[in-house]
Amino acid sequence: MRHAPQPRSRLSGLARLAAPLLLATVCAGPVLAGDTLLAIESADGTVTELDRDTLEAMTSRDFSTETQWTWEEKKFSGPVLREVLASAGLEHGVVALVADDGYETKIDLDADAEYLTDDYPIIATRIDDAPFEVTESGPLWVMFPYDSHPELNVEKVYSMSIWQLKRIVESAE
Repeated sequence: MRHAPQPRSRLSGLARLAAPLLLATVCAGPVLAGDTLLAIESADGTVTELDRDTLEAMTSRDFSTETQWTWEEKKFSGPVLREVLASAGLEHGVVALVADDGYETKIDLDADAEYLTDDYPIIATRIDDAPFEVTESGPLWVMFPYDSHPELNVEKVYSMSIWQLKRIVESAE
């Protein structure tokens, strides 16, 4: 018995691979007012949910910097990571920063203290004074002022610059 030939796709191999990601991104839609942008989970299971208004009501910092991901100087603004963590009662220990796509990096709030100041990193809620969406690496991006602090241009800090930040989880260790 012969099988009918399968129709050929008009999409190239790369486009076929990217199509599901593009569809998921388009279907995700814009972040709406009141939507949780960031969930912070403490080791005891308590979850603090933060929306855009809550994040933007915190003390904001801004700086302009070029990054290896933007290739041109951009202005980033948002609350300082330490303040956001403190709002959920997290000031010591290890936390995992988790992106929308599953990327995860760990930060030891004590051992990595040299990179965690009262001025940076920030959780950027705006780039060039405008909110940004998942398709633009948002709506949250942990960012450092690379241009004004050359000592931050190290792999450890690059790994902390997580875009599409969705959750922060305190380690039970």
